[in-house]
Amino acid sequence: MEDNKKAKPSFDMDKFKELCSKVGTFIMKEKRYFGAGIVCIAMLLLLAFGIGDKASEADPMSGAYQEFKEVNVENEDEELLQLVSSYYEAYANNDLTSLQSIAYPVSEAEQSYISFMSNYIESYNITDIYTKRGADKKSFLVSVKVSIKFANLTSEAPGLDFFYVETDDEGKLYINNLYSAYNQENSEQPMDSTISALIAEFEQQPDVLALQAQVQNEFNKLVESDPDFNAFVTSTLPTAAQQWAAEYNAQVAAAEQAAAEAKAAEEQAAADAAAAEQAAAEQAEREANATQVITTARINVRDNHEDGANVLGKVDEGTVLKKYNEYGTWAEVEYNGGVGYVSVEFIKDYSEDAASEEKTEDTKEDTSSSLSKGDVVTLSSTVNVRSSMSETASKVAVAYAGEQVTVVMPYAEGWTKVTYKGKEGYIKSEFLK
Repeated sequence: MEDNKKAKPSFDMDKFKELCSKVGTFIMKEKRYFGAGIVCIAMLLLLAFGIGDKASEADPMSGAYQEFKEVNVENEDEELLQLVSSYYEAYANNDLTSLQSIAYPVSEAEQSYISFMSNYIESYNITDIYTKRGADKKSFLVSVKVSIKFANLTSEAPGLDFFYVETDDEGKLYINNLYSAYNQENSEQPMDSTISALIAEFEQQPDVLALQAQVQNEFNKLVESDPDFNAFVTSTLPTAAQQWAAEYNAQVAAAEQAAAEAKAAEEQAAADAAAAEQAAAEQAEREANATQVITTARINVRDNHEDGANVLGKVDEGTVLKKYNEYGTWAEVEYNGGVGYVSVEFIKDYSEDAASEEKTEDTKEDTSSSLSKGDVVTLSSTVNVRSSMSETASKVAVAYAGEQVTVVMPYAEGWTKVTYKGKEGYIKSEFLK
């Protein structure tokens, strides 16, 4: 490149903005997906270098660069030429695998953008490459002047691109894509502040501005001289870009919604599992501490432990219930696979031993009865077989006329204990004569 002492063409930002206003109106509103480089025909190349107003920062590497070094493609700079050539070939062919092997990292949004642009770009032809030292001796600020062949257009568009090239641990050059025009504009991935400041200062240097102005002038002439190119710049590509942005926005929103729903479902499943585990633990503890009670009258079972609560059903006198807890004058009991509440006034503690002792003390065998243990009696009428010697006791079964019961013991209270179809219960003795 010529010595910087030579006069450089000035950069007319107002003229540039007027030229690009039609293309840039939509795209500048969509900064999340469109880097500065898409504002004009280069679409990431012409303006990828950062043409536009940026905050000037102090140079953190004062003296690290002075003016461009033009790459000598025939000797030691061949590796850099190959790196950039491979990048453009992969970009034009939408070969993201190859591109990401030499330029990384590349965000999902930029990958989608590259795929979109590859539909319109046939090839990139490198015209010139210029370098300046980067943050250290193994990194480079690289400016690449290219001509871009778009599909169905005869003229090739002038473009200017920027790369921050570093050296990996194996001594090979690669493009640090954190400092691509796309990421610098959209800040999708964090950048090192020192390098960002270095690039900002680099973009304001006279020889860099001169190169930008040179490419701009070539672009302006092409717009004025080629109607097809002008139509492509002002209509075809911006319309396609708008559609791409809308579709990508929709895809991102759908993916975010799906991820949110999946996360919510996962969290709900975890909460349900935890609740079920907690409920199981509480029920196990309730079962371990449960006691048995027996009703002393026919009583209501309610859905809550308070007066006036809804009645779930009734249980007969002498019904044995499992009691879990007491709430004042109400007892929580097992009922129909769930829980219900009964008045403690009409229940008392129950156990098999206590029940046996109670029967021994309170009941007497009817020695005068004509019935004896082991007698088989054919019923002359249908009778209820009850759980205790009470007409309000719960029914164990209903025995029909013509069926047989076996006597276990007749009692003086007028009841006879029998077995019926493998079940024990009590029948009024008068129905067995």
